[in-house]
Amino acid sequence: MRNKRMSSWGTPSRISSDLYRERTAATPPVSLRRRRCACGKVVTAKQLTQYGACATCARKATDQVKEAA
Repeated sequence: MRNKRMSSWGTPSRISSDLYRERTAATPPVSLRRRRCACGKVVTAKQLTQYGACATCARKATDQVKEAA
């Protein structure tokens, strides 16, 4: 007779699902609402949160840092 063991493909453990809920509740929701950058360009709130500016302003800032080095 074979030894019957629980498969790891079953239902996730309660601990892992609780950790997932805690982590997702702690992170801010992804927002696609439109906001204005400091230069006046309208971009998504997600982009402003991730980079602090629109793509054009972010590139200008990195170019200025490269030129200064």
